Formats: sequence, C-alpha cells, structure tokens
Amino acid sequence: MKLAYLAPEFYPPWGGVGIYSTHLIRELSKRMEIDVFTPRRGRDYDSRKIEEYFGARIRIINLGEANDEFIYNIFFQYRINRDFPSYMRKENYDIVHSANLVHMPDIFLKLRGYTMNSVATAHTTIRGQVTGFLNSNKNFFRMAPSEKGSLLAYPYIRTLEKMYLRRTKHMITVSKRFARMFVEEEGYKGRLSTIYNGIDRDIFSYNKVRGCGRFQQLKDKGFIVLFAGRLITQKGIGDFVKMMSLLSHLDIHFAIAGKGDVDGLMRLISVHGIPQSKYTFLGFVDNNDLPWLYKLCKVFVLPSYYENFPISVLEALSMRCLAIATNVGAVDEIIDHGENGLLARPKDPQMLARQVQMMYEDEKKRLELAIAGQKKVLSNFTTEKMADATYKFYKGMV
Repeated sequence: MKLAYLAPEFYPPWGGVGIYSTHLIRELSKRMEIDVFTPRRGRDYDSRKIEEYFGARIRIINLGEANDEFIYNIFFQYRINRDFPSYMRKENYDIVHSANLVHMPDIFLKLRGYTMNSVATAHTTIRGQVTGFLNSNKNFFRMAPSEKGSLLAYPYIRTLEKMYLRRTKHMITVSKRFARMFVEEEGYKGRLSTIYNGIDRDIFSYNKVRGCGRFQQLKDKGFIVLFAGRLITQKGIGDFVKMMSLLSHLDIHFAIAGKGDVDGLMRLISVHGIPQSKYTFLGFVDNNDLPWLYKLCKVFVLPSYYENFPISVLEALSMRCLAIATNVGAVDEIIDHGENGLLARPKDPQMLARQVQMMYEDEKKRLELAIAGQKKVLSNFTTEKMADATYKFYKGMV
C-alpha cells in the first residue's frame, strides 16, 4: 500500500496533532510507502533532515508555509486543492489520510467531487474548540490569534465541517466518547473506528532517561509541579496560576512550559503576587526533551476547559509523573480517578490545589498512583498499538 498523508502540522511538532502525526508516520513507515504533504515551518526547516529523522523511509512534499496564525491553514487547503491531483495521478495512492478533521486539508477536493480513498482523524471539532475557549474566556481581545480566527470564521468552518463529514466515508476518532458523539450528535453514517493516541516508548522511557537533560535550572528544586501546553485560556493556564498562589506557602516549585501569550502569563503571575523564586518559565520545549522534564517533576497538572484524548497526560504518566487533570472530554478514558491519577472539576483551581497538596503530603500515595498510571499507558497507549490498528483500518479500506 502507498499512503498520502496530509498534515497541516508535522515535524518538528508544536502541538498534539503534530505529535500524533509524527509518531504515527514513524511507525507506519516501517510497513508502507508514505508521502507526507505538509507546510514548511521556520527558517531552519530542512525537509531532508526530517526525512532522515524518519530513517529515510518517507518523502516530504512541502506545500506552503506554516505559522501560529489561523490563516495559514486556508493556504494549505488551497495548495492541496491545486497540487495534490497531479501527485495522485502520478503516484496512484491507495489511501489518503487527513491528519486532523478541523483542518480539513482536502475539503476543496471533496467539494469538487474528486475521487479518492480517504480517511480523516478526528481529534476534535470546530464546535468543540470554540465552546472550549468560550467557556474559559469570553473576552475577544484576550484570546490567542488562532482563537480569534476560529471564532470569527466559525460559521464558515462549521458549515464546511458538516459538508466534509457527509463526504468522508472513513473516520478515525481517538476516543470512544468522541466516536459516540459523532454518531449521536453529528449523525455520522460512515465507517468509524476508535484508535487511541499513543506514546513512543523509545523516547518516553523512564529507565533510559537519566539526569536533568537541558533542565539544569530545575535540579535540586525538590517537589516540582508542571504545566506543559499552549499558554491560552482554553488550556486553563489562568487556573494553574491561581492554583500556584493557593500553594505558595508550601515548599513547591512550579515549572511552566509552552508558547503562546507569555505577556498574559506574566501579568497573571504578577497580579497574584507569586515571587520569581517559586516558578521557572521554560518557554517552548521540544517533544524530544519532554521525557527529562516529566521525570524531574512530581505532578503534571492539565487544567483544560476542553480536551479529547490528551497526549500530554499519556507522556507524563509514562515517565511516572502523576497526572491531575480536569474531567473534560475523554480524559477519564485515561485516568481512573484515585487509581492511576486524579480528576478535578474544570474552573476549580481550589480543587486542583487541594489535590496537589494531598500528593505533596503523601509521597507514598503519589508514587503508587504514578506507577499505576505508567503501567496503564505502557499496556494500552503506545505508538505500536496505534500504528497497528491504523494499518489494519487501511487494509479494510482497500
């Protein structure tokens, strides 16, 4: 089989969809021929080096430029519409896989009635995304650029999304909850399969990772609580800072990793009077460096207002870092509360603070939950399992 993979976000990844695509393609490239269609990103982007990262088993075809603005995806859709048919005629792909439903990279081809054996992965929906960030922040001027773009274009994108679903006969969702939602709320009639996200056990290996890596500034910080994600209201960064202030009397150090509204983050920290000695801001952390960060930290907190099946929780647990996450989306398909992690109500920083303090005061219980979480992830949510199930799905399509 030969695969055309349409990836608005790819390697090096800067978000969950990029991480999903990177891990999936790395595993699938051991089984089949793959052409990845993706935009360039950044000044130092080198498609040859990326192909080498994948063992020279894939071909990168760059269409356009990527950035953190909403508009770049429209240009990528345009380039797929313009350029992909010639590649399809030449290469005769067996499967065309769109990495993310919300990006809909092949939407214009579908509207034109272009015939291809296609599947899309649904990590989320535009309606879910907009609902999530409106629940966390109704002030338009304080939204991230991508959030503003999504909100302004919501009627247009939502209409296209409905049309896209009607024209997509095969769909992969990353959680059972979303599979039910697509059938019950979206009325999806095609072939639908749940294939969970997975972590790369070669990268996220607790026993292989030693020392502090590039995080020497966190050495000897003791009990570290981590936030790792985009610095936007939807991810609950405001609630994380409020939680920090509630725990400032304890000997806890906070690490914050991610990109986004850094100025807004610093304003929040200042408003809550949190001294600089209590936290370390790391900025964006490459996915290959994350294992060291997770292992250095005792607790990972994900205070999101909206998620589906967050890869960050899998990564933290695989490195024996206890995860405390808000009970949104399909987070409860990863965390069994009180057995391998803790669940909290969204919009409740006080509850998050109580749970972190409980783990701070009971190291034995924290380690017990963390080890149980690690076992569940390594048994159920790996890239090998994800790729095997996806390849089986492809064979069914063919």
